[in-house]
Formats: sequence, structure tokens, C-alpha cells
Amino acid sequence: MSSKPTILVSENKTVFQSWFLEEIWEQYFNVEILDVNKHYDKRNTVVVSDRVDFLQDRDTDERILANKGLRHVIDHCWDSWDSSLDNSADFTLRPRDFMRINESIWYKHLGYNKLELTSNSTRDFLLLINGQRSERTKLYDRLTPVLSDNIYSYVGQGVLLQNAQDQEYNNTSWQRYIDPTWYTSTRFSIVVESVMGSKYVPLANDDINVTEKTLKPCAFKHPSIVWGQPGTLAWQKRQGFETFDHCIDETYDAIDDENLRLEKVVEQINRCITDKTIFADPLTKQKLEHNYDHFYNEEIVMKLMHEQIINPLLEFIDA
Repeated sequence: MSSKPTILVSENKTVFQSWFLEEIWEQYFNVEILDVNKHYDKRNTVVVSDRVDFLQDRDTDERILANKGLRHVIDHCWDSWDSSLDNSADFTLRPRDFMRINESIWYKHLGYNKLELTSNSTRDFLLLINGQRSERTKLYDRLTPVLSDNIYSYVGQGVLLQNAQDQEYNNTSWQRYIDPTWYTSTRFSIVVESVMGSKYVPLANDDINVTEKTLKPCAFKHPSIVWGQPGTLAWQKRQGFETFDHCIDETYDAIDDENLRLEKVVEQINRCITDKTIFADPLTKQKLEHNYDHFYNEEIVMKLMHEQIINPLLEFIDA
């Protein structure tokens, strides 16, 4: 292809409208707001949106361009573990490692890789919960006796951040802002994932919902215990991150039964609260540095970006 192809987007947000990714996209694509009155070259122009609903009175501009012969790409980067909408457009963009790619680039743009993260812990754990869900409430209720001396929140139950400041950093959105003292003043993170579904995910299968919540401790040099789907720690290891099975019992990650897995997670949390030497050993520090370097490794992230987003989209457009 002699010139950069054109990607048309509407007012609906897609990954091609993420401000921190603009410098990457402009190397390979011209990204424009679609205009139904404008003529486009069908050979090197595609429409990208986050959904397609031509049957209802929605996405009318996209439908007009589709009727003119422009191909449509559906952006399902944010739900890359779900395949139910794969046939809703001419091409589905579904990178399996999008969360890994997106968070690393975003955090770098926010300057989080330049924070001073020397540990000076005065509390045991950091527990951040937003939306209310029954599985989250189960863990929160079990931890109620040990919450008072730690940094925690459960916004869905009206419990805002306790024992720490809750302020924006670098004027970013609430969902990604960080106060580094949350991490430097606590010994470990209790990660509460978005999905705890009890379906066991085989080691060779990455069809698992792991979000930024599991990646945050890696970005801020923090050990973690994860309340999520079985196989979450195995996913981390396949991604090249280290976990902490040298000092805690991580067999909870392979327990299919949700209630039994919760018991094991709570057991490990309580053990880490009781024994202050856990996570204080040299190997833990070595793993934290590895995870930090691996999370921000631009070469790895851009390799994934090319393999899973840029190259497949260029090949589709050029086909």
C-alpha cells in the first residue's frame, strides 16, 4: 500500500480516539471523523466503531457508509475475551493482550514510570473496590475485622477511600489516577477483579477476563493476592510476570469452586497480615523489579501492538 489507509470513526469512542495512542496510530493510519457527504476511496478506507446495530435506529451514519460499500471494523479491544459479536462486521479487532498493551502505554503517558516507589510501609494492605457485586461483597465482609488499619474503599457500598487521600494525579480520570503513597505505605495489594467466574481456564487458554486491576501492582512494585477467576496467576506467568509462590500459597489460583477459592484467598491474606516478614525477602524485591520493568518494557508492548492490532488491520484493509 503506497499511502496510509484511512480509518473513519464517529463520535463513539474507539481505541483510535485514545489520546495517548495518537502518536502510534498516526504512523500507520489517517484517523478522521466520518462524514457521510464526503467521498472515500473504498480500497483503503474502513469505518471503525465500538458496536454495530444496523437493524435498529442507531449507527445511521455507519449504515450509510456501509451501503456505499465501505467495509466496517468492529473495535472489541476492551472486551477481547468475548467472542459473541465476532460476526457483526467485516472484521473484528480483538487483541488478546489489549489490557497489557493499553495500560503500559497509558501509565507511561501519565508519568507513572517516573514515580518514586521506595517502600515505607506503615499498613498491611491496599484494597480498592469500586462497583458493588456479590462476589466482591463476600470478600469485603470477610475482611471487615482487619480493614480499620489499612487503606481500603468500596465505593458501591458508600465506603470511600479510608486512611489515605483520594485525589487526582496528573489530572487523569478517576479510573486510572494513582497516589503512589497508596503503594509505598502498604505491604501488599488485595486485587479484586471484575470477574470471579468459577469456570476453570486451562493453562494453554487465555480466554480469561484479566483487567488493569491485576496489572496495577506490577506497575507500582507491589506484591499482590488476587481474588479473581481461577487461572489469573497462571495468566500473569504466561505474560512473563512473576508471582509470589515462593512465600505464599498460591494454589488458590487453581481452585475451581468459588467458595473454596475464597477461603484460600482469605487464609493467605490473614497469614500475610500476621507475618510481617512475608514479602520482605530479597526474592520478592527481585520479582517486584522484574514485574515493573516488564510492565513498562516498550519493546514487548509494541511487539504485541503490531502483532495483534496494527498488522492484522493493515492486512485486512489491503486484502
